Parts: sequence; structure tokens; C-alpha cells
Amino acid sequence: MWEIIAVKTLTVDSQQRIQIPDAPPDTVFTYENHGNGTITLTVVKTEPKQRFPKGSLAKYLTEERDREQLAILKGCVQGPQ
Repeated sequence: MWEIIAVKTLTVDSQQRIQIPDAPPDTVFTYENHGNGTITLTVVKTEPKQRFPKGSLAKYLTEERDREQLAILKGCVQGPQ
């Protein structure tokens, strides 16, 4: 018995973009042109990276820096008159 495959048609816009309805945002694909009119897109699996590893911002948060920032802020903010 034959298997019926669901086929979806995609249209490329003027800026060479397509929308894949089943693909979640930020999905990365590889592109392979077979030269005979067929194109293969393959999902690239990437592991999400932690933006700021634990403790990496500690060097920016010091008491000295806090005092400097408060001094700058006092010169910029005007109180009620």
C-alpha cells in the first residue's frame, strides 16, 4: 500500500525569505541545493547557552562602583521644588 505524504507549498518573498509554519522561532536550518530543482532544509540542533554564567557579572558589581554611580546620579536628578 502507498503512503501519502503531506506536502506544503512555501513562497519566497522579495527579500528571499520564507515562513515555515511548523518551525519555532530562532530555529536554524542548513540549506542544500541539489541542482535539479529540489532544496533540502535540515534543522541544526544547538544547545542553548546561558547568557551570563553564574558569577560572571560579580566583577561589575562592587561597592566602589555603586558609590561612583550614586555620585553621578545625584548630579543628574533634581528633587522637587
